[in-house]
Amino acid sequence: MTLPDSTRTSANTETLTALEEVYAQVKRVQRDLRPSDRIIQDLEIDSLATLEILLALEERFGVALVDNPKAATITTVGDLVGLLDELRADATTT
Repeated sequence: MTLPDSTRTSANTETLTALEEVYAQVKRVQRDLRPSDRIIQDLEIDSLATLEILLALEERFGVALVDNPKAATITTVGDLVGLLDELRADATTT
């Protein structure tokens, strides 16, 4: 599910930009995120920060992340962007 840097679409870019903004708010650090960044190891996000980020993204995009079983399998920024884009696409088709 991880997206290589070269396969970004405009939806991916919009989602990644939103994730960077939320990450900056939660961690109080500005950083360019890459799809290959590992959430725990590279971004040093603990469980509380993860929850804060997921809740902020839920609010921003109107999707359910925290209760989604797929969210438990996310390990990279690309995984999270892919899941968000998938959920956003599903929300617009229903």
